[in-house]
Amino acid sequence: MNQFAKLTAGDKEDHYRSRLVAVAQAMVLLAHRSMQRHNGQFLPITVAFLLFVGTVQVVGTFHDISSSLTQQKIAQSWRGPYDLLVRPEFAVSQPERSADWIDPQSMLESYGGISAQQVSSIRSLSHVALVAPIANAGWQSIAVQLPVELPARGIYRVAATWQGQENAEGTIVRYVDVTDLAHLTTGISVMRPPLVYVTAKDGRTPVVYSLQVQAAQEVIGVPTEQRALLSKVLLEGIARTAPAHFTLYIDRLLGDFAMLPACLQRADCWTPLPVRQGTIRYQVDSVQLLRYSHTRYSGSPQQLAAGQVSVLSLGEDMQGSLYRTQMAAHGVFDEGNEDAGGIPPHLMPLYEPERQPLLAGAVRFISLERACSLIGSNCFSGLYVRLQGVEQYNQRSLALLQATAAAITSHTGLHVDILDGSSVREVAIVSSSPYAGHALRSSWRVVGVAVQLVQGVDVMQELLLALCTFVSVLAIGAAAVLVGSGRRKEALLLQQLGWQSKYLFCLFVFEALLLCFPGYALAVTWMILSTTLRQSHLPSGTVALLLSMGVIIYCCTLASIACYRSTGARKQWTSRFYKRRGSLVGVLPMFACSIAISAAVFLIASDTLLLIGFNHELVVTVLGEQVCEVLGAPQIILLLLMLLAAQMTVGLCMTLLLQGRRAELSLLSKVGWERRAVLWRLLWDGWRPAFFSGEVGVLLAVAASSIGGVLPAPFVAGAMFVGGPLVGVVLVSMATMGPAWQETKRVY
Repeated sequence: MNQFAKLTAGDKEDHYRSRLVAVAQAMVLLAHRSMQRHNGQFLPITVAFLLFVGTVQVVGTFHDISSSLTQQKIAQSWRGPYDLLVRPEFAVSQPERSADWIDPQSMLESYGGISAQQVSSIRSLSHVALVAPIANAGWQSIAVQLPVELPARGIYRVAATWQGQENAEGTIVRYVDVTDLAHLTTGISVMRPPLVYVTAKDGRTPVVYSLQVQAAQEVIGVPTEQRALLSKVLLEGIARTAPAHFTLYIDRLLGDFAMLPACLQRADCWTPLPVRQGTIRYQVDSVQLLRYSHTRYSGSPQQLAAGQVSVLSLGEDMQGSLYRTQMAAHGVFDEGNEDAGGIPPHLMPLYEPERQPLLAGAVRFISLERACSLIGSNCFSGLYVRLQGVEQYNQRSLALLQATAAAITSHTGLHVDILDGSSVREVAIVSSSPYAGHALRSSWRVVGVAVQLVQGVDVMQELLLALCTFVSVLAIGAAAVLVGSGRRKEALLLQQLGWQSKYLFCLFVFEALLLCFPGYALAVTWMILSTTLRQSHLPSGTVALLLSMGVIIYCCTLASIACYRSTGARKQWTSRFYKRRGSLVGVLPMFACSIAISAAVFLIASDTLLLIGFNHELVVTVLGEQVCEVLGAPQIILLLLMLLAAQMTVGLCMTLLLQGRRAELSLLSKVGWERRAVLWRLLWDGWRPAFFSGEVGVLLAVAASSIGGVLPAPFVAGAMFVGGPLVGVVLVSMATMGPAWQETKRVY
């Protein structure tokens, strides 16, 4: 009994093995005949795999070129005169902390805060080559004397306007009565405005009247050997005042003294006279140095993202908004009378420091020792530090800069900004006062721009690579759907002949492997050759893994679609959109083409939004704008290559779709359709799903961009929604005309 059971089991095993061999032989025979009938499908599938590898190579090449160009621009402006900026914590405003910005005039508004012991501690650190302290002593009052020659006898109106000042408050007006000694001794009338009396020797000899204008000048102490360099760094981004000169106007009253009160606001009472001005002289007006409080800035995240900060107004007076309050006078800075040779003529009106959000460059530099003797202890307002070993942009330099900045903060408690790799950007300063005018423009420095640029190029490359991989996989899947839908009749026939579902699935997987083998082999060969000639951005193993995933997706999708059977209700529901005018094309192939069109439009729209958003972030700073200029050509080439990839993706799907419609084309030719009408029919069948698929692709691209935190501008989003469907129609038209012309040649 046991021997009979063993014999029976052995017979079953031999029968099962022989059956498997027979099924395998049948699969090979059927696959061979299928390859002979569908040899035209090798080319589209090969193109799909080559397109997959090509897009990966293109994105990698674009990244290498962009990274190289970015590195070159960063190297050109990586390092300035100094590497670190050290300031007291109270001198750093809220927008500077939140956005990693540096206000160029912050040290011109703070007085002291850093001691000599802290400077010595910084000098003792390794790699510190130079420490340049800054000491802000305060504002010095200067009297500017403008000698004006006036004809003898008469009442004159002398007006002096600061250069660049257009407001009435910037004009100084004096009324001068040129008279003789006899009239002066007779009596002086008290009136408003008050008159200035100047005596003349006679009625013909001109007299000189000295108009005095109050001005201010900031006094800053710097090391003598660093004066030229520090003056350039400190005044960077600040609107430097022109040498103090004024526009003078002289008018003579057409009448006597009694007419003056009535003629103050009347132009017909005055006649202009030519101006004859002498040499301007400057004189120290006070030995006390004036100090003003620090300007207070604020900024919401939305404002900072838009490059805007708010300056807080402290109040209003007759002349406008107040942004600073005058502090107690400090120090004694007595230099006696000075002329133009002693005081540089870069001045500003005395009242301006209290009312201007932005201080002009009216600065006078003195020796650091003299400034500290006026201020006392903790006299330094800030420090510029130069290091050794950070000459080039690399990871070692970044690590050294960060380590030194952290060491300075831990040893001294001071705020440290890294200047290397920073860049200037324009900042709009708006006032909280309702009486303030338009926004003021200033140039602030952004910290860490070089690192942000390099990281931005890397992130964009990773996103582009992910998008291209996703779209390429969709193209391979769409091609598998199209090929699999053409095998459904064969699958139905084999099922009627008794083939089981598992054998059918294995048959179509084997056929799919044969179809994609040439493309896979060519793609691997291309990858090996390109890696040999040029180092690839992605490892070869990663690309091979992605290709293997494409093969698996293609084989499984083709076999699943070939063996899948739709129910009547589902087929009727899905055909409502894709079937029109009685087309014989199936719903599933058109759905696969719609997916390919959506993926192609999504790729184009996503690349465009990425490049627009990246360039928008670049042009904010000067260094970013320079990088944007050099990346313009590679970005255009990349976008054109993405358009080519999208066109090829849609083209291979439309080619496979038209190959499946050969029976329809033959039938149309037999019933009398002209070739032109058939071509229009093929185009029309593709336009409607292309229009809808283009809109879906744009919607997905905008949604993905918004989820990523980059919301496109309304104009850009509107242009995308309008142009996306048109791009889909154009892609389908270009992809259909060539294959349709070739396919109709068979029957016409």
